[in-house]
Amino acid sequence: MEMAQISETYISLMQMNGLFFIGNVVLLWMMFRGVTNANLYGANTFGKVMHSVISICVVAFNANTYGNVSSAVNNWAYAASQSSEELTGGMQQFVDNMGATGYSNGSLIPSDPLGIVFFAAILIALIGGMWTAPGPKE
Repeated sequence: MEMAQISETYISLMQMNGLFFIGNVVLLWMMFRGVTNANLYGANTFGKVMHSVISICVVAFNANTYGNVSSAVNNWAYAASQSSEELTGGMQQFVDNMGATGYSNGSLIPSDPLGIVFFAAILIALIGGMWTAPGPKE
């Protein structure tokens, strides 16, 4: 019974984070679409500044969702390892693969180096792509 409650809780958290992830992908697509339009039609300084600020927010939203998912999966594995029930083979393998040694909080900065590089590259592409766009075309 205890494992069922743990699983239901974390599955609900993963579903919620999945919805946030879908929304964040749409926001990222919109921001890259803005870069494309700025390079096609030009952009003034105000538009470039606003796009940069919103890009920082969108990348932060994405990184936060990534951190929350990483934390939820870690916490799910740790809660299962602390359960008084015997774990099934698949659940035990999940716990072993996660290697969770305690509960963790989600973070805006990814816990793995590849995640940091990924989000930094997205931010550079968004801001750099906008600021290299030509001025408004007459």
